[in-house]
Amino acid sequence: MHSSEETVKYQKIVVALLSLLSLIAVGYILYEAKSILLPFALAIFISYILYPVINAFEKFQIPSFFSILFTLLIGALILAFVVSLISTSIDSFSKEFPKYEPRLTQLTNDVQEFFDIPDDVLTNPSPENEDNLLGKILENFSIPSFLSGVVGSISSVLSNIFLIALILLFMLMSRNQLPSKVNRAFDPKTASKIANIVENVNHQIQKYIITKTLISLVTSGFVMVILALFGVEFVVIWGILTFILNFIPNIGSLIATALPLTIAFLQFEDPMIVFWLAVLLIVVQQIMGNIVEPKWLGKSINLSPLVILFSLIFWGWLWGIIGMFLSVPITVMIKIIFENVEGTKPISILMGGVK
Repeated sequence: MHSSEETVKYQKIVVALLSLLSLIAVGYILYEAKSILLPFALAIFISYILYPVINAFEKFQIPSFFSILFTLLIGALILAFVVSLISTSIDSFSKEFPKYEPRLTQLTNDVQEFFDIPDDVLTNPSPENEDNLLGKILENFSIPSFLSGVVGSISSVLSNIFLIALILLFMLMSRNQLPSKVNRAFDPKTASKIANIVENVNHQIQKYIITKTLISLVTSGFVMVILALFGVEFVVIWGILTFILNFIPNIGSLIATALPLTIAFLQFEDPMIVFWLAVLLIVVQQIMGNIVEPKWLGKSINLSPLVILFSLIFWGWLWGIIGMFLSVPITVMIKIIFENVEGTKPISILMGGVK
């Protein structure tokens, strides 16, 4: 009896160690193969957005091939327009930003005077360079630098646009073939069970991605209107960044609010303007993130804040800014799959938030 208990104990230890090694191996593969897996993940993400458009074309008796072709053409035109808009806006921003440098210098001096910071803390005593060290820090970590980093990450993805489009095309073309393959591969009872699981997973993932996209679009629209009413410059840039960053949990909305506020702080000398602008932007983010989004998405795919944080760090470490962008959609997909498979339901429950 004692020997049997020890055997069970050792078996559990072996299973735990094997699981840990498997996770490490999966993480290593995801990191090393990101040049292939990242386009594939983006293709999956985009496919769920395009499915309703394809279905709408097919309802008008348009053949599947042409429905897919028309949808991809529309998507390509929208992408080209957005990329052109971003490029033009970033170029304009880079040219106009230097005019804020006098205001930035003034604010730096005011902070130095208010806190009575010695000159040698903020300046380089080297005779070769008398520049302001705080200015150097602000230059190295400036808004243009951040925007360049974001654009650089997006550009690296766009450089693989052909691969993404190719994967997406084959994925869309074969989207209706899985049920027949499952029916041929398994007995009727098992095939029916698998078909139900796949249908539930696809429905819930599609609901999440489309809803999140619409919420991000509405949020960016409100932000652009508020910024335009206050006369903040580069409204288009902040709207696009709000839409993109809204997919990154917690940190995304914080950055999307802080960036235009920084420009407003440099643009307007009256601090009350910046204060009321901050209030309105925060109210919009809170309403959309904490009231509208839970109501539209429901409680079925909510995630624990700890899981969201871990997901953000993990996928950001693996795939950079694009990984952070995809972190919650990927985690939601995993949770939904676990939720619909009998043996992994407990894991799905542990991943969820408090209901």
